[in-house]
Amino acid sequence: MQPDLPSLTRICQTEEAALRTIFEDISAAFAPPYDAKIRAQITTLLARAEPHRHALQRTHSFHLQSPALRALPMHAAERQYFDGVLRHLRLYPTAIIRLQTALRHRLPLFPPTPPPYGPEAQTLALHSRTWDRMHAHLSPHTPNLYHDTPGHHGDLPYPSTDFLRYAMAARRICLAMDKHAPAFLDVGCGIGLKVFQAAELFTQADGLEYEPAHAAMGQAMMQRGGWPDVRIFHADALTFEHYGNYDVLYVHKPMYGAALEQMEARLIGQAHPGTLLIAPYTDFTTRFETLGCARIEGFLYIIRADKSLPAILKRAKKVGCALPARPKNGYAEDGFLAPLHVVLRRWGHGD
Repeated sequence: MQPDLPSLTRICQTEEAALRTIFEDISAAFAPPYDAKIRAQITTLLARAEPHRHALQRTHSFHLQSPALRALPMHAAERQYFDGVLRHLRLYPTAIIRLQTALRHRLPLFPPTPPPYGPEAQTLALHSRTWDRMHAHLSPHTPNLYHDTPGHHGDLPYPSTDFLRYAMAARRICLAMDKHAPAFLDVGCGIGLKVFQAAELFTQADGLEYEPAHAAMGQAMMQRGGWPDVRIFHADALTFEHYGNYDVLYVHKPMYGAALEQMEARLIGQAHPGTLLIAPYTDFTTRFETLGCARIEGFLYIIRADKSLPAILKRAKKVGCALPARPKNGYAEDGFLAPLHVVLRRWGHGD
């Protein structure tokens, strides 16, 4: 005998509740570096989920034969409910593959350098060249090497593709340190294009700029670009007092000579131990150790690192590279898959 629609709904809800409980247990266990014990625990939980998934699929297929359902209008609550069940069942295989991939694979902090003159290298070069032209177009003053104020550089670009490599690695290291809402500051941000990019990666992204016209242009760009919470401070890096509020600091040599060294000492002195520093200029490579920094790779450093740094970097390689999710209404995290989707995104393995 064909079950009636209320009975089918109750069965589906029971199976969904069982699946949600299992995925909540998986969510509680899922945290890098995913050792053998964690992998075995999650494998066992996934095996427990399979009978409930099959039961849910079978029950959902029964509802298609229900005359009561076929008589309902398209926007009836019951029809919407079963459509939601189908959506989550379709998302299930992809979510499980993403979970299993995260458990098995380790990702380098930095992607390998593509062969020169190959399509990928040339695409990256084109991206940086276009970004530099946009920087020159948007800047209220022609980009130059020196500012009118002695000791200060002008608004000079840094290749955006290189910056993003360091910024992505910094975000993954922050997550490995259990900083799940990392804050970023660009010291000497100019018109703020790097801040604009960093806002896609970090929970909070701010910029500090000495030139009033550049700071005003940057703040206006953030508003127009859909980043109302991003702040571009008009301030002097030599007197700024809030470097300790940030988890990632980016400095592209906004000054030179004694002023630069004074700024570095102030920045590093205020920063908390474990703060990450992206400093892509050669001057810093000669003195970072005397300032209490350790090099992670290239121009990425960590301030006053402790003995846990090797373990943190190992853990960071198990953190994914997916961009932070910005859910919209009706996003796929509703339903019984919600705990799994949330924890995958938390560790950079989401969609």
